[in-house]
Amino acid sequence: MLMAEYNNIKGQSLVEIIIAMAIGTILIGASVGSIVLLLKYNLNTKTVQIASSLNRQMMDDIRSISESDWLNIYNKNKGVSNQYYISSSTRQIVSGAESLIIEGRQFSRYFYIENVSRDAGNNIEVIYNSVNDDPSTQKIAVIVQWGGGGNIKEVQYLTRFRNAVFVQTDWSGGFNQEIFATTSAGTIINGKFATSSSNIDFSSTPGSIRLILP
Repeated sequence: MLMAEYNNIKGQSLVEIIIAMAIGTILIGASVGSIVLLLKYNLNTKTVQIASSLNRQMMDDIRSISESDWLNIYNKNKGVSNQYYISSSTRQIVSGAESLIIEGRQFSRYFYIENVSRDAGNNIEVIYNSVNDDPSTQKIAVIVQWGGGGNIKEVQYLTRFRNAVFVQTDWSGGFNQEIFATTSAGTIINGKFATSSSNIDFSSTPGSIRLILP
């Protein structure tokens, strides 16, 4: 009788151990899965943070270039198919996409430019209309991509306001002035001021005008 009870207790202990091991295996598997997901999430978050930083850096560089010389931006070929990046050595705009490796991750970075038009209320039009083109505004899109198909895109509108400079090269003639020339259709072909005006020197230095005091 005692031997039977002992064998029964021994059998129960073995079953309990097996059940405990099975539960432990399930818990460990779940824990490992959670850790893997957490590590993957942290890696993805870090990658997005790096890409966002690269995006902001390029946009700041583009803005700086446009403020120093608007034509560096405006004269570039436009559209999604025309990709550019800024050379780290020359700080010049270069055709193509830039490849970067940061913290063991590989990124590709580029931007493209599009013309902008405005409606009668001076609002930017969603669909570009060349009739309403605004040469003092350009649409800039910066794209950063990484392995696995990840990417972020930022779009900003840059406006020329610091270097809107008018260069005068001809000072003769002038609309509604004393003398001005026109075509047979009446179109004005010269402008600025009347050559018959006195006390004005516009020929000594080309592109300049000097008042001569009596």
